Amino acid sequence: MNKRERIRATLKGETTDRPPVSFWRHFYEKEDSAANFAEAMLDFQRRFDWDFMKVNPRATYYGEGWGLKVRFRGDLGLKPEQIDFPIKASPDWGTIKALSPEAGALGEQLEALIRIRQGLGPEVPIVQTIFTPLSIAGDLVDSSDQLLRDLKENKEIVHHALGAIAATFALYARACLQAGADGIFLATTEWASRDLLTYGQYLEFGLPYDLQVLNGAAEGKFNILHVCGRNNMLKGLLDYPVHAFNWTATDPTNPSLGEILRLSRKAVIGGIDEEETLRHGSWEDLKQEMEKAKEQSHGRRWMLGPGCAIPVDVPEAHLRMVREEVERW
Repeated sequence: MNKRERIRATLKGETTDRPPVSFWRHFYEKEDSAANFAEAMLDFQRRFDWDFMKVNPRATYYGEGWGLKVRFRGDLGLKPEQIDFPIKASPDWGTIKALSPEAGALGEQLEALIRIRQGLGPEVPIVQTIFTPLSIAGDLVDSSDQLLRDLKENKEIVHHALGAIAATFALYARACLQAGADGIFLATTEWASRDLLTYGQYLEFGLPYDLQVLNGAAEGKFNILHVCGRNNMLKGLLDYPVHAFNWTATDPTNPSLGEILRLSRKAVIGGIDEEETLRHGSWEDLKQEMEKAKEQSHGRRWMLGPGCAIPVDVPEAHLRMVREEVERW
């Protein structure tokens, strides 16, 4: 099978020659321009030949159009530093207006997508990372405590801001498809965890705006919901209009791969603990984790991958061993 055939069959629950596999990471020192970032993504793909590319841009690009200020530090392993935030007091939420999806940092990322698609050709599926509107709102404040307080005390003005953010990224999601992406990777970051919010709060401040963004990506053939962190709310989000779910399935506070496969007819992506096993474990540890994931899925509707972006110091030898083992399957 080629990559598209393998992904398509997996999403349909059909038999494949082997499970699809992909890993993704940041290249902080290359995230300062569309050209540098695209080349870093392409080089990573050339070295490992993943079945799909999850485009992994700097995590601040979503908020820069609203005044989030960033300083690039230019060193391997040092993420861009957030140095100023547009929301300093509750009334500032009222200044958040819808943006053009082709201007500023958003336009830069569309340019990177075009470069990536041109560099890959048509055969490798691409998904573009987009944070959920609530997650983006969380990046517009210096501390999550302010947003948590405003969710309780200033609901109306926060809903105004979330509506503007969702409108912006619904248009941006559509533009990503036009730029060559096959879908979006909608990431909740920490905001769909019971460690931060109740499920009722997420239904009010998260779900309707997530769905608005996903509606913008409705023509995508490979949309993924990524639910970050421990104690996540994935089981309450299984009716999202996506093709696959990705989360830290190896964390005991979260549902397992097998549990979600039983509860949903959609595909799952994961099985590798990127923080411990992939980073520090032995090859035997990695093989055992891979085999456990394969057993839970019975080889259907499952793609091997991490629970989140892999740390920048993961040994590339470990990635190489995982990649070669999947080929042996």
